[in-house]
Amino acid sequence: MGLLEKIFGKKTTGTSKGKGASKTKNNFITNSDEFDLGHIELAISGAVRIDGILAIAALDKIAKQKGQEFKYSVMHTSLLEEGALTVPVVCSIGEDRYSLYFIYQEEELLKYLDLVNHISRTSYPNLIYFSSIPIQKGYEPKPIIEPFQLADLRYDKNAKAIGQYAMWWSTEDDPQFHKSKTFEYLSKLTELLNGYETYMTGYVLRQTRILQDQKLQRMQLPERHATYIIDAPEEKKVVLDISQEKGIRFLFPIDHTTTAFRERFLKGVLVDLVANIIPLKQHDLPRDAKTDPNSYDWFNFMCRVVREKEEAGELTGHQVGLIDFTTPMN
Repeated sequence: MGLLEKIFGKKTTGTSKGKGASKTKNNFITNSDEFDLGHIELAISGAVRIDGILAIAALDKIAKQKGQEFKYSVMHTSLLEEGALTVPVVCSIGEDRYSLYFIYQEEELLKYLDLVNHISRTSYPNLIYFSSIPIQKGYEPKPIIEPFQLADLRYDKNAKAIGQYAMWWSTEDDPQFHKSKTFEYLSKLTELLNGYETYMTGYVLRQTRILQDQKLQRMQLPERHATYIIDAPEEKKVVLDISQEKGIRFLFPIDHTTTAFRERFLKGVLVDLVANIIPLKQHDLPRDAKTDPNSYDWFNFMCRVVREKEEAGELTGHQVGLIDFTTPMN
């Protein structure tokens, strides 16, 4: 796999010429000069992987001229209330953050017109376009946000986790677990998975590329915890923890995960699993045999204890499902 494939993955191409386009030396039309970056002259290759790397190089040069730090990420996904929003490149020059979007055909233009409406809610709100066709208004935008799914996650066998990860933790705006949106989503997941965990364990491991099997297979949950580090949207590292006692759990880094991100993540997982468990029920496939211990009993017992202590005022600044990685793990 070459450098371009490593950075962007699957090749995506587009037509470099568009009706009515006005370009110099077959360069992109761009709005880069609206952001105190000057006019970026970028030749059109027609492949977003190549054009993205050329844009990164150009912005890196600008950052060096300004004497500011430059950072970038490719295929960056932001989790919004509506779902997952992905742009080809995001970068920062000093404190300023930019999203880069490439337009080759009308399809990308229509999605760009929708992107304009959402980009301010991401961590990279300054939107720079590179277009091979004129940016024209008056078209009906095409939705760019897609449902967040487990297939958007990737197992990173070389990653290391350190610090505190948990299912939930108390904050000023979200002080009690039993009243939280996270509790609501986790409760629904627990009910949904009851009797179908072996099916969904195989599904989760396959979707996150921990297993490469193409066919969905039932898998018994391990008696001892099996822990994996997952690449999640917004450059987050999320821990997937699977065990017979506690089931399928996602643990989030406490220090740099917002309540909104955690809730949107769990909502996406719930919707994904619902779509896959409903057919199992419709076809009346055999349910899992009950084990001892099991995640359904563990979750409900844990929630009952936490709620009683929260209502009695005995818990403040607490966490649920905490794992403290005092040394890096992978």
